[in-house]
Amino acid sequence: MNRKSQPLRFRKDGTFRIMQVADIQESPLVCGDSIAFLRAALRRAQPDLVIFTGDQLKGYSPYFHMPGGKLKIGATLHKILAPLTQQHVPFVVTFGNHDAQAGLSNRQQMYYYLQYPECLNPVHDPENCGTSCLTVSGQDGSPVFALYVIDSNPERFAPVKPEQLACYRSTRDRLKAENGGVCLPALVFQHIPVPEFYELLKEVPKGTPHAVPAFGSRRGRFYALDEAKVLGGTLGEAPCVPAFNSGELSVLTEAGDVLGLYVGHDHRNSFRGRLHGIDVGYSPCCGFNTYGPGPDRAVRLFTLHEAEPRRYETHLLRYHELFGHKVSHPARDLLLDRFPATPEEMLPILLKTAAVTGSLAYLLHKDKNRRS
Repeated sequence: MNRKSQPLRFRKDGTFRIMQVADIQESPLVCGDSIAFLRAALRRAQPDLVIFTGDQLKGYSPYFHMPGGKLKIGATLHKILAPLTQQHVPFVVTFGNHDAQAGLSNRQQMYYYLQYPECLNPVHDPENCGTSCLTVSGQDGSPVFALYVIDSNPERFAPVKPEQLACYRSTRDRLKAENGGVCLPALVFQHIPVPEFYELLKEVPKGTPHAVPAFGSRRGRFYALDEAKVLGGTLGEAPCVPAFNSGELSVLTEAGDVLGLYVGHDHRNSFRGRLHGIDVGYSPCCGFNTYGPGPDRAVRLFTLHEAEPRRYETHLLRYHELFGHKVSHPARDLLLDRFPATPEEMLPILLKTAAVTGSLAYLLHKDKNRRS
C-alpha cells in the first residue's frame, strides 16, 4: 500500500490522532521491551500518524562501530519500524544528536526510511531531509492543519539552522496564501528543546526535593518545576538546550499559527507548559536500551479536531499502563534508570570511583608490605 499518494485526512468522526515517539535509541541488539511497547501502544492508540522525533538509533553503541557495523543500521531500523509497517501506519521522521553517530549521515539514513511506503518524508530535498511539513485535510479535501518536523542537527548543543527556520516560514506563508490568507494552525516537533524551556523552571537551593542539577553554563545551579507555569508532568533532568539562542521560539510564535512545540532529547522529562503564547512539552524516551524513567517510559498522544482546528488534546501513554511495572531484564533496566543523563553527571562518579579504587589499591599495597 503506497501511503505517499494518499493525503492525511481527518476521520469521519472529525478527529486525527498522532503518536510521538521520542528517543527509542536502539542498537543492533534491539531490546524486546522497546518493540513490545511500541507495538502495544499502536494497538491501544490507533494513531493516524506516528512522528519520530529523533535518536531512533543509539549511534554511540559499540556494535555500530565494529567491522560491518554500518551494515547493521538498516536491519536495526527495520526492527524498529516493523510494528508500524506491519500495521501500515504512516510515519514521518526527524533526527537527533545520536543518529548520525552510528556511522551514516542523516541523509544516508533517510534512504532507508524512504524504502517503506508508510514513510511520508519528502524526497525532493535530501540535504534538508529532517525538516518537512505535512498537512491534514478535512472531509472536503482542503488542508485544515499543518504538522512541522524540524531537524535539530547532529550536535548536542546546536540550535536549528537559519535555513530551517526559513523553510518553516516559507511553507507557512505558502499555506496561508493557499488558505485564503489565513494561517493553518500547526504543531511543531523536533528533538532538542529551545532555551526558553528554562522559563518553566525555578532555581532552588541544593537539596530541594525534586530539584535537578544543571550543567554547561548553568553548572552548580539546581532547578525544580515552577508549578505556577507548568501544565503537568515531571522534571527528571535539567533541559539540555542549545548553547545559544537562535531565536527559534520567536519565529514560531510570530504569526500565531503554532499551537505547540513538542520535543524529546531529555529522557526523564515529561512536563508541559506555556511559553510566549504557545504550548511546549516533552515526550520522555520510550526505548529500553538507554537511560530513562523506568516503567514511566512513554509515547505522547495527540488528538486534533476538524471542527475546532485550534483545539487539541495531548497525554502520555506509559509502559506501565500497558504492561505493569515488570520488564524482561530488571537488573539492566535498574542500571540504566540510575545511569547519569549527561557526561557532566558522569564525571563526578568517575572521579569518586577512581578515588575509591586508588584508596583500595593503596591499602592493599600497604597491607602487603606490612605482611612481608
